[in-house]
Amino acid sequence: MTRAYGRVSRVKVVLAAVVFGLCGTASRAQEPAPSPSPGPSRIEVTGFVDVYYAYNLNKVDPVFRTFDVQDNTFSLSLAEVAFAKTVSGDSRLGFRVDLDFGKTAQLVAAYEPGEGDVDIYQYIQQAYGSLLTGKVQWDVGKFVTPIGAEVIESQDNWNYTRSILFGYAIPFYHVGVRASVPVNDKLSLAGFVMNGWNNSSEMYGSTPCLALQATLKPTARLSWIANYMAGQELPDADAPTRHLFDTTMTLVASPKLSLMANLDYGTEGAVDWWGVAGYAKFQARDNWALVGRYEYLDDTAGGFMTLTTKAQTVTVTSDHLIAGNLKARLEYRTDFADEAIFPKDDGSYKKSQTTLTVGLVYSFGGKI
Repeated sequence: MTRAYGRVSRVKVVLAAVVFGLCGTASRAQEPAPSPSPGPSRIEVTGFVDVYYAYNLNKVDPVFRTFDVQDNTFSLSLAEVAFAKTVSGDSRLGFRVDLDFGKTAQLVAAYEPGEGDVDIYQYIQQAYGSLLTGKVQWDVGKFVTPIGAEVIESQDNWNYTRSILFGYAIPFYHVGVRASVPVNDKLSLAGFVMNGWNNSSEMYGSTPCLALQATLKPTARLSWIANYMAGQELPDADAPTRHLFDTTMTLVASPKLSLMANLDYGTEGAVDWWGVAGYAKFQARDNWALVGRYEYLDDTAGGFMTLTTKAQTVTVTSDHLIAGNLKARLEYRTDFADEAIFPKDDGSYKKSQTTLTVGLVYSFGGKI
């Protein structure tokens, strides 16, 4: 009896231990798995191919255009691939490199001052390293200008062709140091110390080119950007300082209608130039928008923009998202001037030029 009772007791103990162990295992299985530690930031790769066909009713290559410079031919405007690693609180080092190929890349670098520098720098639109210290992001290297309402990449603009203001009144890029900081959720500030306008290798004068930027977003529908830039941009020792003020305001008036305005005013000694541009974008459907742009320019005080007169442009763009990442733009544009500055195929000049353009852009992207 005693041995039998002992065996039964031991069996009960073993069973209790098994049940307790199973319960403990089930309890642990129901606990959430620990979150994996965040991995390193991945590198984002983006790119596009941009081609166009343009026809000038004057039957010559259009003038006072930025990148749509060829008439009656299919043209590779730009092929670009960019690599970027953004900074964050967990990853305070980053970089960006944009590699460009095509006629546009050559035109962007055409103002490089050094002999042979166009061939060296035209393929590198941007290349800078980034460091986040507290709330301030520092970027060192080559970066596109903060000035203007438009950018080099056509698909990121409302219209396909660029305004005269973008191509002739402001710079394309700079080499130097940029510091930007968000003051609060409505205001951010940035400061720049640079070589100058479209200059990768030289600094004129005893001081660098300086710039300040303020970005204000009082509401989700309204944004305002103001820029001021000053520096010596000519190699002569006694060259005057070039000053440029630029501002852009964007308003989302309704879910379908957006408005934008841009003003540029520049001076260099006795020379000054200025212009305004207004934009209206009507998003008729998810895959189709109609965009209008009007600009007025005054370059009569010295010909900084090489117009040497007053001019206007009117542009209407039909923006189609065909499928996936393929975008097509059909565009009508007429440029007017107070003087006959637009050439014709017979060698004469007239006060206007009209072009019809079809642009196709295929974009891609991912992370590695």
